[in-house]
Amino acid sequence: MARWTQTYQDQEHIVAISEVMPIGGVVEVFLLDGTRIEGVMRRANLGNNAGKGGWSYHGECEIEDKNKQRWVIDYLDVRSANKFWNDAIADEYKKLGLITDTR
Repeated sequence: MARWTQTYQDQEHIVAISEVMPIGGVVEVFLLDGTRIEGVMRRANLGNNAGKGGWSYHGECEIEDKNKQRWVIDYLDVRSANKFWNDAIADEYKKLGLITDTR
């Protein structure tokens, strides 16, 4: 499970990342340590502690890359995220069996 926010800055970071994190398709995520992860968004989870002891929040997603490795990524570790989709990339991921054509 993702880390709970400890500061107001952590809370602001969770909000900022959740606003730009694509909810589906092929995504590209850059972590604070410089790591780049490209893959299919498999799930995302955001939550809070219902105010017990003061409000805290958490956020994470799971991305499956071309090698079928799954990455569980804490939103507190994300620098930026964006949709990484075009027809050529979609065809590549279809051939790998990671997505299907829903048209």
